[in-house]
Amino acid sequence: MARSRKPSEPTGVAPYAHLRGLGLALALTAFFLIGISFFVSVAGLTEVAARWIMVVGGAIAVVVGSSQTGKRMGRAGWLNGGITGLAYAVVLLILAILLDIGLSPHSLITLGASFILGAAGGVLGVNRR
Repeated sequence: MARSRKPSEPTGVAPYAHLRGLGLALALTAFFLIGISFFVSVAGLTEVAARWIMVVGGAIAVVVGSSQTGKRMGRAGWLNGGITGLAYAVVLLILAILLDIGLSPHSLITLGASFILGAAGGVLGVNRR
């Protein structure tokens, strides 16, 4: 006997859920970047402090974006959130290559941390449903 699908389990939303979560994460990152740039130029925030604030802002962006993905998907939050987190990191690494910043061994740490934070956000998003 085939299992009937509950109405709360969406079908066919996978690409849109991932794109929406990724877009939200990138928009939050842009917001943090603009805010930090303002504080560096106007308020005299040091660049070292700005870098750490941006790391925290990026982590928040990944968790919020992957949480949105997990909420929209409704299942397998750790996997769907992790995929969104990896996609976020890949976009940032591609931008780093295009801006001649280059890649380093820290790039692997960025990928791993993005997956872990994305997985945590995806689980939070599924539990928010």
